[in-house]
Amino acid sequence: MASIINASTTSTSGLVYSADASGVLQLQSNGVTGVSIQSGGKVVLPSTMLSTASAGQFEYDGRVPYFTPQDTQRGVVPGMQLYVLGNAVTGLNATGAQNILGVGVTLSSNTVYAFEGVYALSKTAGTTNHSVAYGFGGTATLNSISYIRTWGWSSSGFATWTSGIGNLCPYFFVQTAATTAGTGESTNTATAYWTTHLKGIVSINAGGTFIPQYSLSAAPGGAYTKAAGSYFQIYPIGESGSNISVGTWA
Repeated sequence: MASIINASTTSTSGLVYSADASGVLQLQSNGVTGVSIQSGGKVVLPSTMLSTASAGQFEYDGRVPYFTPQDTQRGVVPGMQLYVLGNAVTGLNATGAQNILGVGVTLSSNTVYAFEGVYALSKTAGTTNHSVAYGFGGTATLNSISYIRTWGWSSSGFATWTSGIGNLCPYFFVQTAATTAGTGESTNTATAYWTTHLKGIVSINAGGTFIPQYSLSAAPGGAYTKAAGSYFQIYPIGESGSNISVGTWA
């Protein structure tokens, strides 16, 4: 079944809608397929971009969703993959990279992603001096990665701060996926609380898994617990290989 609304003498002009037995409804304008509504009410945007952005417009280029709030100020819609720890998870009293959240996320080839993570780790036993480093593992291969990380350390709780040189790092700029510790990011106390916040960009070459990790330079004598509420979120912002410009930059 197909119907034409306000059409000219050809079937490719005007607004056309069609439906089939599978329950798919498509809207076309002047021969170009627009929104389709599939079984279950799922709304799907076409993988095309208009030449000029217009206020109120949703678009999708096959990689990134966009919305234009006003004028021609097209913006990225953060269609993020998100994982939040609902319960604390205990790690290993060992060296080597460990998965922070217990899971990894699958990312696509030739895509640039923005990400953010907040982690809270604590332990109550073991006095062997060690550093705590953070980074990423997985099967995805990277073109590049860069992020700012801040961290703080305390011997009395997440909501307090132990005064001293090296117990707080306002900014730490990282350009590698390898687990990396900041200067002074070590302790030999039995009770230790670490918090870290990271935010940055990663460019994926070949798609695969991307796993937030931490590592200890020595087994401290007691395992760290990753606190509930620790999280990681990531979303695509463009294609790898060139500057990403979304909006009215000129």
